[in-house]
Amino acid sequence: MTTKRRNNSQDVADLANVSQASVSRAFTLGASISAKTKEKILAAAAKLDYQPNIIARSLSKNQSGLIGILFANWDHPKAAEILKGLCEAITEKGFKPVVQSASTIESVDKAFIDFLSYQVDGVIVFSTSPSANTSALCLRSNIPIVILNHSTPGINASIVTIDSIKVGRQIGDALLKGRYKRIAIISSDAHSQVVSGISNAIAETVSHAAGTEIISKITGIHGYEAGIQTITDLWAEDIKPDAIVCTSDYTALGILAGCRHQLNISVPEELCVIGLGDIPASGWKDHDLSTVKIPHDELVKTTVTTLISKIETKSMEPENIRLEAKLLLRGTIRSS
Repeated sequence: MTTKRRNNSQDVADLANVSQASVSRAFTLGASISAKTKEKILAAAAKLDYQPNIIARSLSKNQSGLIGILFANWDHPKAAEILKGLCEAITEKGFKPVVQSASTIESVDKAFIDFLSYQVDGVIVFSTSPSANTSALCLRSNIPIVILNHSTPGINASIVTIDSIKVGRQIGDALLKGRYKRIAIISSDAHSQVVSGISNAIAETVSHAAGTEIISKITGIHGYEAGIQTITDLWAEDIKPDAIVCTSDYTALGILAGCRHQLNISVPEELCVIGLGDIPASGWKDHDLSTVKIPHDELVKTTVTTLISKIETKSMEPENIRLEAKLLLRGTIRSS
């Protein structure tokens, strides 16, 4: 039994009576080719059951056409939406995403080694970063890295995130306007640059008002149940802030539930609660949670655009891009 030879681009060119180069252009996104010629080539390709050999094409162009996506924060409320946006934006640019998941620095670096073996043209990282050694290896291999929602000193990578310092100052100003004095900050990740930026900016802003201070910083807290437990523990330990800023809406909603259903704390009169993320439930009438709206779509678009630009220009120069987030003041903070 003999195996039938696969039809190639020359077979398509012969049937369509065009050059092999025209066939290549017909299957290349954005290539210059007339609509009539492309239609004729696609008809011939369909008749011959022809599909272009992406691997062969990538070898001839010295590009794989692949972009690695390393995802490290599946607890993020918009994780699926962000990953979907990244994959769609990459595909629209004519590249193919290769997705890996990692939760430890060892698994992050292993994923990067895998990306290098796939000869990806660039890597997007969400909510983590590679080690300095792995970053240096990518630099030597001319593979640009763009990190979304995270930053680490000493890493040769472009950063796309929100302007956390500006947001922190806005929160601090709102707390001062509401005459809150004892502030607690509750976060899930002590090493997050977004968290530290917001926290430091709040502290710097409220330090100008006599008697106003950050009385507690608690890390490692994430989620609705964790929020309920945290507010319960604070009151049991007689650590009673009059304002709590959370780096997750889910945690903030748990704080609200503990206030209203277990501790009978009046919000916003006795306690202000502010979240981060503006998940749909935050705006529900029963919650009316003050929070920070993150421009996720713009962050995704900017991340992909930045990486593609570096691939096309062969630039390894890192950039630090900060987009503006919006503080939404709702019913969990008094206005004056």
